[in-house]
Amino acid sequence: MTRFQDPRAAALAQQIDQINVIGWEGACDMALQQRVAKSELSPVETVLRFDMFRKRAQDTADKRQAIWAEQVSQGISGIEWYTVEYGGVNVELPRLCEELMLVPGDKEILMQSKPVALDFLAHWNMVFKLWRYNRETESRWFLCRWSQFYTEYISREWLELWAEDEVYQILLPDGTFQDKPMFAINACCCWGNPEAIHRTTAYSDSGSSWFQWNNFTPWR
Repeated sequence: MTRFQDPRAAALAQQIDQINVIGWEGACDMALQQRVAKSELSPVETVLRFDMFRKRAQDTADKRQAIWAEQVSQGISGIEWYTVEYGGVNVELPRLCEELMLVPGDKEILMQSKPVALDFLAHWNMVFKLWRYNRETESRWFLCRWSQFYTEYISREWLELWAEDEVYQILLPDGTFQDKPMFAINACCCWGNPEAIHRTTAYSDSGSSWFQWNNFTPWR
C-alpha cells in the first residue's frame, strides 16, 4: 500500500495510467501484428497502420506531457511512500512514482530517508548473508561485508528497498517434495537524477548499486 506525499498526485497518476492503457492498446493486437509479420497486408495498408500507430504514440506522449506540465506548474510532489515489511519489522520509505515527474524538494525527501533505511538493513544484516551485484563479472553476484555496503551507502544519495518472502517446492531424489523458503531483502544505493536511475544510458551520472541480504545463493 502506498500513499502520496501530496494527495493531489493520486488523480494525476491515475490519469497517466489511463492514458498509457488507451494509447498502447492497439500495440497489443496480436492478430494484426501477425498479419503484418506474415506480409498479409498490402504495402499501403502496412504504411497506414504504421502511421496510425505513430500518431497514437505521439498523442499519448502529448497527453502525458500536458499532465506533467500541470503537475510541475502546481508544485505537486511526485513522491509516493511505500512500506517494506519483513519478519514483523516494517519501514516506510519514499520513492518517485513511475507515472509522475520530480519537482523541487522531492529529491531532498529521498535523501532524508537514508538513516531510516539503514536501520532496517542493519537489523537484518545479523541474520542473512550479504551479496553485491556486479553486471561486469561473469558470476554477477559476490559475497561482501557490511563495511563494503556502508562505504557505498555513505557515497550515494538515497536507498530503494524491497523484500521477497516466498516458499518454493523442490523435488528430492526419493521423488518427494520439500518446501524451500527463499527470503531476501534488496537495497539499491541510488544517485543522480531519480527519473533516470533505471536507465543504463544515464550511467554514470545517475544509477544504482544493488545489494541483497538472503538465505541462498542468488541467481547467476
